[in-house]
Amino acid sequence: MSDRRLTQAEVLAAQREAYSRSFEKFIAAAWSIVDPAPFKPNWHVGVLAAHLQAVADGRITRLLINIPPGTAKSLIVGVMFPAWLWTRDARKRIISASNSLNLASRDSRKTRNLITSAWYQRLWPIELRDDENKKTAFENSHKGAREAMSFTSMTGSRGNIVILDDVHTVNGAKSAADRRATVETFLEAVPNRINDPERDSIIVVMQRLHEEDVSGAILDRPDLGYSHLCIPMEAEAEPFPATEIGWVDHREPGELLFPERFTPKSIAKLKASLGPFAYAGQYQQRPAPATDGYFVRDWFHRYDPADLPKALNYYMTSDHAPGGNAKGDWNVFRIWGVDVSRNVWLVDSFRKRCLMDEALGIVRGPDGKVILGQTGAIPLIKKWKPFGWYPENDGTWVAIKSFVRSAMLDTETYCRIEPLILKGAGDKEGKAQSYQAMASMGMVHLPKGQVGDDALAEYVQFPLGKHDDQVDCDSAIARVIAEAMPAYVPTTEKFRGLADYGENPYEEALTGSDLAW
Repeated sequence: MSDRRLTQAEVLAAQREAYSRSFEKFIAAAWSIVDPAPFKPNWHVGVLAAHLQAVADGRITRLLINIPPGTAKSLIVGVMFPAWLWTRDARKRIISASNSLNLASRDSRKTRNLITSAWYQRLWPIELRDDENKKTAFENSHKGAREAMSFTSMTGSRGNIVILDDVHTVNGAKSAADRRATVETFLEAVPNRINDPERDSIIVVMQRLHEEDVSGAILDRPDLGYSHLCIPMEAEAEPFPATEIGWVDHREPGELLFPERFTPKSIAKLKASLGPFAYAGQYQQRPAPATDGYFVRDWFHRYDPADLPKALNYYMTSDHAPGGNAKGDWNVFRIWGVDVSRNVWLVDSFRKRCLMDEALGIVRGPDGKVILGQTGAIPLIKKWKPFGWYPENDGTWVAIKSFVRSAMLDTETYCRIEPLILKGAGDKEGKAQSYQAMASMGMVHLPKGQVGDDALAEYVQFPLGKHDDQVDCDSAIARVIAEAMPAYVPTTEKFRGLADYGENPYEEALTGSDLAW
């Protein structure tokens, strides 16, 4: 075995090969050049490096990274990764964008400082062109380029790698208009910024801020082809699915991502400062908290249909979306049973994006006569004979109530209708307060199965979820009870309604052996 000493050129060649082959090793070696704080190794750095290296190798062309702030995501993805790419191929053209030009330019400057450092130049002597050496963009002698821009102004340039880092601001994500504009830019403008749609790559790295943020848009569209790497601050009992290269979070539930930097004490302070919703999105990568949210999953009882109490008073609530847009809100009609203790039981439901005739459950035959369908509001009334129907007395109800009355006449269906007045509770959370209180006291029972599952999924996202039609509809039953409506009537007694054919004959129950209110 030879004991010949390696020459300086051989040492540099070995280092060059090792760092170019492993992005994780490059990160550790280059850290002191771009960050004054000492490098603290942690397992998540290797996970990030492995997925970014898969992008460089062409194994992943679309990558979504959700990871908490303070974990060096911008430094690794936006600063070091572009510099490392040039150690393998100096012809790569990289575009980066953030929610502001200042942030994007900051990372571009740091990349330039790394590339022009003595350490980097000793291993990879890449020259930057003086005429293209700007704050927001620079180019090398191999025609490789690194350009930074504001996400809202992504026009003109094209590249081989597009890096999007926190394209939403925290405040902007609270605005539906801002979220839609950002998502629209992502879907329509970003794909045009890469040269080769098949081989070039897009990387999105961000913290979750809302269910309808850019991450939500990606996750809702599997056909976009994104590999999803999600690392929450605290490990959860049900980890996110394995990534495209097979990584799975094997931490024990509650185990912290970076305990040397984020201690249990510092996490407790973050939770106290941010509140449950902000912490769940920014640190757990879920737009709604598993606990301590507006609604908590464990508050709600789940029951089998066979366990439904026999003595219940039945009522109907509803939330309407007459437009029938396939991507819009839903028409929702719920039948509730109320027991002697004023617990509420969701016993039946209709929920669909559809026009109002289908929502009511009517169709017109060839002769123009109304035919009653199998599902919808009127079939629910026929089946359960509720004591009252309580729609929201908003602009939508005003627009459809004449149609509803006509349909009920045509189908010989009669039910007392009492539109709920807002009474100052116009905001979504205000309207849901009574339902929240009932749920927290264990008074709400949801059926096992899809109806109950869908309701819970929306509840725990409220008020940051995409939809709130079920919350609006379901919270109405609590408002009915809170306003001392007939749900207080003991179920052992029978009360028969008296017909009142006045100005509004359809808002009073007809007398009959099977109708009561």
